[in-house]
Amino acid sequence: MANPESSQEDHEKDGHMLADFVKLAVLAWSMAILTANYLGVFKQSLDPTFPASLLTGTMAAMGVNVRTNKKKEDPKLKQTETSK
Repeated sequence: MANPESSQEDHEKDGHMLADFVKLAVLAWSMAILTANYLGVFKQSLDPTFPASLLTGTMAAMGVNVRTNKKKEDPKLKQTETSK
């Protein structure tokens, strides 16, 4: 007899694999469309907003973070002297 817990785990594993495949497919498609647009492959100018938003959304869903080396300056409060 098959263990119901292991079949549920297998089903969840298959679901995660399918979700990862879909994310990778969307990532590859959006990268290909943006690259082709910037290289001038398309005869008409293509608005890159939709593929770019898909690219950033998919990357965020996969846990990719883009960091810059710029440090934000902490706001400094001026210390005022209080009179007694």
